[in-house]
Amino acid sequence: MYSVIFDFLAASMAVVCCGAAVKLSDDFLDKEMDIRSGQHNWALTLGSGALFYAIICLIAAAGLNSQVSLPLFLASYIVGMFNDYQHIFPSRLTGLQESLLVLVLGVCLFGLNSMLFSLSFILAIQLFDDCLDIHRDKLAGYRNWAYRFGLAECSLLGALCIILAWYINELTFFSVLCGTVFFYGIIYWHEVAK
Repeated sequence: MYSVIFDFLAASMAVVCCGAAVKLSDDFLDKEMDIRSGQHNWALTLGSGALFYAIICLIAAAGLNSQVSLPLFLASYIVGMFNDYQHIFPSRLTGLQESLLVLVLGVCLFGLNSMLFSLSFILAIQLFDDCLDIHRDKLAGYRNWAYRFGLAECSLLGALCIILAWYINELTFFSVLCGTVFFYGIIYWHEVAK
């Protein structure tokens, strides 16, 4: 019984650490857009240390549960590339090509089931997040998915993705969901406390 509780908590905390790594990396890349929209940005607060702290958070996530956290991190990268799928990156690959390469890497390292679960879950989170941020992103000149496809469509697709993630891996789903809710609770509390 104790091992089940420990595994659940370790997986949930791995998700929190992974979320922090993704948030810090994302803030580092989106500094200018966050300044325009008046959104808090950890990369501005932490300066050049933001990427170092992101790496530390990812290492902590992997130490707690690499089978959960690392596919989620790779899925976050893939989903994040959807908006830049035609952009040429320093690798001389487009965003789409990089996403496919990362997907293949993830499947080779963690298996198809883990990557499909992670992609479904992260896509759901991105879709719900875009619904919540539609007005703020619009002010910043950023056309997120909710703006492009509609709030109802985005919400329904997000719900479908979350159900699909639950179907793919019912055992992992609840620990990942708890870690995600806890992470977003921390982010929300920080924004309200400011």
